[in-house]
Amino acid sequence: MESPCRALFLKTSTTPLSLMGPSYTLLFETLHKKGLQIEERIWHPPGALTLADLTSYHSITFIACWDYNLHITSFHTFLDEVITPAAQEYGIKVVNPVELIHWNSNKIYLKDLRDELGVVIPETIFVDTVVDSEAPEYRDVILNHAGDMRGNGVVIKPSVSASAKETHRIPDLSSKEYDPAKAQTNWVQVYNYARSLSPSVRVMIQAFEPAIKNGEYSIIFLGGEYSHTILKRPVETDFRAVEEYGAQTGELEDSKVPEEGREVGRRVIEYVREKFGYGEDWKLGYLRLDGVVRDDGRFVVIEAEMLEPYVYLNVEGAKEGLERLCEVLGG
Repeated sequence: MESPCRALFLKTSTTPLSLMGPSYTLLFETLHKKGLQIEERIWHPPGALTLADLTSYHSITFIACWDYNLHITSFHTFLDEVITPAAQEYGIKVVNPVELIHWNSNKIYLKDLRDELGVVIPETIFVDTVVDSEAPEYRDVILNHAGDMRGNGVVIKPSVSASAKETHRIPDLSSKEYDPAKAQTNWVQVYNYARSLSPSVRVMIQAFEPAIKNGEYSIIFLGGEYSHTILKRPVETDFRAVEEYGAQTGELEDSKVPEEGREVGRRVIEYVREKFGYGEDWKLGYLRLDGVVRDDGRFVVIEAEMLEPYVYLNVEGAKEGLERLCEVLGG
């Protein structure tokens, strides 16, 4: 008798994923109904999982591997020394693929999407933290930048982060709200945090997008196709479209989903297919494209998350996408 398909969900914390929201509860229930055996295992600290531990699984997924960003150097080593051999030597399916996860774990990928695909992102400076051991003056960094960073202020954050960790808004230098001391304090805090993570981590300075007041669109693709969209509205006193900071979320009816956003998502999927040499039969497990729509109608990409996004599988419009995701995870 053929052994049942076994799917492994990698995670960083000890909390059972079934307790981490209705999306995962529904995903696990659906996979079980399809005859898959589901296991959760912690990859961190180094050595917690070895290649020998993985050989009995049909598929491995990172979709719930939160907090990888807190251990980014160890995470990349784990990818290189454990997950890559599991895929190459034993044919274990990795969702999403390991080299894609490696690339997508650092938001420097946004520069690739901008430069190679023509995707619109906020005006962004990627500041290297290796050149200077101490944070330079924030004002000097802004004034030396040739791009258009003025008018609405900026958002600063590390290029490896999740759930808006160490993300701050700084008003424009000419604004009455601009406080030089506070700006420098926030800048040093983010700079030092990014530097502590890895030499590969940059500090991102992004022009603030006022359109965030209308909400951030999470346009979700499952099994390589568009599935559904969630609109996340930050509270009036904050700019972060994150539920931990009070943002309200809800499914968006299809007619209100920005078509340019859906088209950008399709282009991103095709881009990574070509970038990493995947065949025509390959299907991306999941993509959550986060962005805002400017007053002129342009869709601006904030993030193209293919590592561990929450994809809201429990909403009405996700039914077909859930089936496609389960097919991919089933190997």
